[in-house]
Amino acid sequence: MTKTLHVIDPFFIAEIGDIFELDETGNTYSLVKSEEFYKIAGDETSEVQSSCTSTFSISTDYAKKLVKDGYLEEEVEQKNTTFRNVFDEINDLINKYTNELNDVANQKDLPKCVQVEKETVLNNLITMLNYLKDLKK
Repeated sequence: MTKTLHVIDPFFIAEIGDIFELDETGNTYSLVKSEEFYKIAGDETSEVQSSCTSTFSISTDYAKKLVKDGYLEEEVEQKNTTFRNVFDEINDLINKYTNELNDVANQKDLPKCVQVEKETVLNNLITMLNYLKDLKK
């Protein structure tokens, strides 16, 4: 089980989006909820303020059952196994923008102002990417 569990279906005091965290002992998951209330009375001479903090703890065995029953889900750890070199990305973008630039020249139905604007933007992007690519050296 992971260190954090996300509530995906409400139960007891747990609401969707709440997070249970594993304690240091590794035996229980805890959810800490805090609520505050503040109100000024109609005559503006008195005010009411209160706060409440509650901790809801469950055992790891019960947490496993709640995950199985669809109330909680384990946090998915993001592992980036596909490494992409930034310079490969730059080369891909240069090729993409160059192809788009060639397509703009072939689009005769575009108004001239739109065509010039697209060409300018694409040329500027290609120039900037070539500059970034040259930083590799």
